[in-house]
Amino acid sequence: MIIGLLSDAHGNLEAFEKARRVLDDFGAAEVYFLGDAVGYLPGADVATLIVDLGLPSVLGNHEAMLLDPACGRSDRDPVYRLAETAAAMPARVRRALQGWPDRRDLRRGCGRVVLVHGSPAERVWGYVYPDTDLTGFAGDPSLDGAFVFMGNTHRPFVKTVGATTFVNVGSCGLPRDVGHLGACCLLDDQTGEVRIIRFDIRAETAAALERCGPVHARVLESLGRREKGVIGELV
Repeated sequence: MIIGLLSDAHGNLEAFEKARRVLDDFGAAEVYFLGDAVGYLPGADVATLIVDLGLPSVLGNHEAMLLDPACGRSDRDPVYRLAETAAAMPARVRRALQGWPDRRDLRRGCGRVVLVHGSPAERVWGYVYPDTDLTGFAGDPSLDGAFVFMGNTHRPFVKTVGATTFVNVGSCGLPRDVGHLGACCLLDDQTGEVRIIRFDIRAETAAALERCGPVHARVLESLGRREKGVIGELV
């Protein structure tokens, strides 16, 4: 069976919906969300859709800050727009977010599958980049032989260290490597094959920005990035 994984939609409903269509096209029978439905683009639409769809999810740092502003950087709310998002969020959706765990563990034919937002050590707040040294995580006996899926950095990669495969699934709504290419991930839960899929979200992001209204300049800068090289398969 093919499992689809998404992360870091950050209020970009239109890009999130395109990511779901991409996963459908590749035959994903289950979809998991790795956190940060909210933040940067104001509004609760993505979080509401995830809850209504019943997608199994893990808690992201932006959900954590929305639920408890004291735990994060409330001084950065002009960038994050979480207060505005919280005010627009239905109570039932907020209650659902409060129930999102910080880690999910699955057992599949390919072995153990671990889902977190940040890192195995800091499940909500950790940052794991393509150049992060993964040997410390690989030395954790609880991760030996596992497939570990993460988000948070908005930068996808797939790396195997020892018997453990580490995957950052990237961002479906606010990429930070090539700003117009959303990312999603596929796992064949029998063979262990992992694929990063990239897809153009320019039209979707333009529609999201028109719907949301003005956003912080940092968001626009991220969407305009054009780093050399694209990690993943372009569709």
